[in-house]
Amino acid sequence: MGMILLGLRNLIRSKVRLAVVVVLIAVPFFLLLIMQAIGDAIQGQTEVLKRDVNTLLQLRARGSMGHINMVGQDRILPHDVLEKVSRIGHVVDVEPYLLAMAPITEPNFVMHVGLEPNAVKRLESHGEAGNPRIIAGRDFTPSDRGQDVAIIGQGYAKWAGISPQNIESGQASLVVDPTRSHPVIFPMDRPKRTLNIIGMYASGYVFGDLQLFMPLDTFRDIYAVNQGISWVFVRVNSVDNVESVTKRLQEVVGDVADILAPKGAAVFTATTSRTVTRLTMVGGLLALVLMITVIFFVTLMQVRERSKEIGTLKAIGASDGGVTVEVLTEAIALTFLGGLVALILFRILGETITGPVFAFGITPFLPSHYKPLVQSLSASNQISVSGLGLLILGAVLASAIGSAYGLWQVVKLSPLEAMKHE
Repeated sequence: MGMILLGLRNLIRSKVRLAVVVVLIAVPFFLLLIMQAIGDAIQGQTEVLKRDVNTLLQLRARGSMGHINMVGQDRILPHDVLEKVSRIGHVVDVEPYLLAMAPITEPNFVMHVGLEPNAVKRLESHGEAGNPRIIAGRDFTPSDRGQDVAIIGQGYAKWAGISPQNIESGQASLVVDPTRSHPVIFPMDRPKRTLNIIGMYASGYVFGDLQLFMPLDTFRDIYAVNQGISWVFVRVNSVDNVESVTKRLQEVVGDVADILAPKGAAVFTATTSRTVTRLTMVGGLLALVLMITVIFFVTLMQVRERSKEIGTLKAIGASDGGVTVEVLTEAIALTFLGGLVALILFRILGETITGPVFAFGITPFLPSHYKPLVQSLSASNQISVSGLGLLILGAVLASAIGSAYGLWQVVKLSPLEAMKHE
């Protein structure tokens, strides 16, 4: 016990050195916390997608994409499908959508989506990835039903010259022109309509950011679609009931509909989630190596500076084990002080700095179509009990490894050699 107390007292022998070493250890510790926060955020997003997809089914008109102005793909579901689907047992939610395409310069077209104001804003080709983050303006409210308002993706907004500042000031608008055509889009003899852009979103997908959401009744009025639905998303109350609901859907509406289970979450897991997890592991290992390196040099410096003191302790009867406990106690205490500083900084700055670190260090390694994920990543500055336990274990491990060589020097150092060294 006395050697432990001596190790702790050694911490304050040089306050300047203590401060410098604690900061040097806090930096890699802080990076470890950032890597963990990024990994947890990605894992959380993946779990949400998996949970939603596992109980979600999509209906489209048989053999059609359901886009009302797409050449050869404009067949939509009959309107009575909504009532039929709603009557099926274990179905807890039915969300209707109408879709139209609009031509622009590269990448050639965008998607206009009509939905109920309280519905999930689903993304083309990633139908299960709903409710992307609003980064400017506001979301829909029930009072927006039938109004000339819309929420635009950041990619579409960039093409249209709409900035977040325009939206916040209430000066953003977009003209919807159904008469425009494209090799895969046929024109519609309908008047233009100006929509007020009330919000901008970021989805994390390039094509997902090229959409415009508007109230379903507004869409029907603009495109003259009085009846029918492009897509219907059906949410089942439990994974266990998905199979039975699918069979029932086939019986009730199978003659006019294709029943699909979106696969975007599986793709997200196999690409972005796995890539980010690996990169955060590498980043965490590098931070751990940096921490071990700092402790290595600090411990070695301490042993060399205190060789006479260590020799004297041995001369008066201190065992190798006792002196080792002293040095190791000091190394562990330094590590924990650095970790405490890092934890405080992370609680203050974690949410602010995680996004820039993710953008700078990780997005260059992601598939190109997932790089905008940084705009929608929501990281927390909270530390879980299990996460804190892993960090403590890492700190102890770093202390033991980093001080190993210095401790070996302690063991082999004899009192006579210490005096000679001095």
